[in-house]
Amino acid sequence: MPSVIATLKVKEDKIEEAKTALKQLATETLASEPGTLVYTVHQRKDSPSTFVFYEKYADDEAFKTHGTNLRAKGAVFAGILAGPPDIVVVDEV
Repeated sequence: MPSVIATLKVKEDKIEEAKTALKQLATETLASEPGTLVYTVHQRKDSPSTFVFYEKYADDEAFKTHGTNLRAKGAVFAGILAGPPDIVVVDEV
């Protein structure tokens, strides 16, 4: 069962916009991707412009589907990200 820890750094002047957009992304993802079991976004207390997603997928196909869907939403991220996300893919043991 693949899981992902994704860390996103957003522009300092886009923190509130990012909170809204990322919460909406999480809600939409869970509603439209049945193979996505967990998709939660967190904001670091020690670095408010840093957001961390924890994601869990039923299988590799569900993870692939999410990646395809996420690429289609690239415009959402273009204006708020301060750099590329740090993505770590792990398998539950």
